[in-house]
Order: sequence, then structure tokens, then C-alpha cells
Amino acid sequence: MKSNRGRSPRDFYTTPPELVESAIWAFRYDEDLQYPLDGLDAGCGNGVWGIEAFGGLTFAYDEENDYPDIDAIDLEVKIPSYRTHLFDHIYTDDFITHDFGNKKYDIVFGNPPYSLAEEFIRRSLDLVNEDGYVYFLLRLSFLEGINRGNKLFREFPPKRIYVCSRRPSFFHGGKTHTTDTLAYAMFLWQKGYEGNPELDWLDWKYNA
Repeated sequence: MKSNRGRSPRDFYTTPPELVESAIWAFRYDEDLQYPLDGLDAGCGNGVWGIEAFGGLTFAYDEENDYPDIDAIDLEVKIPSYRTHLFDHIYTDDFITHDFGNKKYDIVFGNPPYSLAEEFIRRSLDLVNEDGYVYFLLRLSFLEGINRGNKLFREFPPKRIYVCSRRPSFFHGGKTHTTDTLAYAMFLWQKGYEGNPELDWLDWKYNA
């Protein structure tokens, strides 16, 4: 289970944009959402989640429904300058402790540091509107653990878990996509949901 590469500082690993795009559209389809969503890319890094999610979250845009707000936050923002116009606000700060004032989001999404995953989930659920969503890429093994099983998942059961049919590469370059030995899944929470999680698979692939 250990890699010879060592750990990236602050667990920063770039998510393949193809996975993000597939995850957003699977979510929109399954939730049958027909309206724009205000979103927050939590722990944004290079902003791939906000960038790729932008089109999916504006699916129902028209003249009466303005483009939604897409914000991003990270301690070290690495969003390319030519992409920053896609975001309404970019905060260089700690997501866990940042004061967002009274602002609420329809969805918080991203690939949080695994060591802070539970803190990200709880903080995100505080930041979303009633019936709002939290949508994170996590290791499938996040389902394990006595504390999470007896506390987090009892308090806030996920609504849906999409197991990634393909292991994402966080070390790819060019057309080379090397993976580690871990399985991953998209975890979807909806604020106020109290049922049992649904299990599904996310079939995605790299663009040629």
C-alpha cells in the first residue's frame, strides 16, 4: 500500500479532469437537477474541480437564471491565471477555519486531503443550504473505521457512493497514467438525508 514516491505536501494531488466531468454529470443526472448551483471548490489546488464543474453546474442557465457563483479556497491556490475568470471568489485561506460570513452554497465539492476528510465533510455540511450537497472524491476505504461508522456515518449517512471503475492517476504526465494500489469513490451527501446509501459505479475514462 505504500508508494516509493513519498507523500505530496499537504496531500495535494491533482484529480484527472475526466473523472471530475463524469462525476458531475452522474450527480446531475441521478439527482435530476434542472437549475444552476452555487458551488465551492474546497481545497481547490489548481482548481480542476471548479473549472470542470462549471459547465455541469450551469446546465440550466438561461436569461432568467444567471450563472451561479463558483468559489474556490485553499491555503495555496494554484489556479492558472487564464482560468481565474471562471471563479467569482478565490480565497487563499484555511477552508476549515475561514469565515464565509452568511454565505451558503448549493454544493461543496472536491478532493480533500485524506487526513482532514472528516473535518472537510462536517465543515461543508455547515456551509450548504438545506438539502444542499457535499460531493467528495475519497478512498473507498473511507467507509471503514469504528469512529466513522458509529459517529460520522450515523449522524450524516451518505446518500450515494459511486465506486470509480477505473483507478484515478494522480501522477500522470502526457499519456502516461500511473496509479497506486488504492480504490476510490465519489461520496455524495445531501443535508438532511436520513436514508441508507445507494451504491453505484462511476464509469469514466481518459480522453484520447
